[in-house]
Amino acid sequence: MNTFFFIGTLILFAIVVLVIFNLLKIFVLSKLNVNKWIVLALAIISFIISLFGGTLNNYFTLIFSGIFLIFMMWFIDLMQYNSNSKKEKKIKIKPKAKPNRIKHTKNKN
Repeated sequence: MNTFFFIGTLILFAIVVLVIFNLLKIFVLSKLNVNKWIVLALAIISFIISLFGGTLNNYFTLIFSGIFLIFMMWFIDLMQYNSNSKKEKKIKIKPKAKPNRIKHTKNKN
């Protein structure tokens, strides 16, 4: 019975974190321009806090694990967004038309 409670809590936690991330992404995160490395640093800090703070309370660990997951998903989203925005238009160099070339080739023959 304890195993089913743990699995149910884990599934509920995953659903809640995904819903919160999607809502934040739509309303808040898309409007912020933050360096992706700052987001990664915040994710690492929240991961370390959840590791060492886990002895205090299980809810404390769940909250900081959720914050870590949100920061990690935001970092991955920023990585994907930045890779698409760096594609620039390729400039084709076209040679100039030289109208006098035809006149010179007629004189040589």
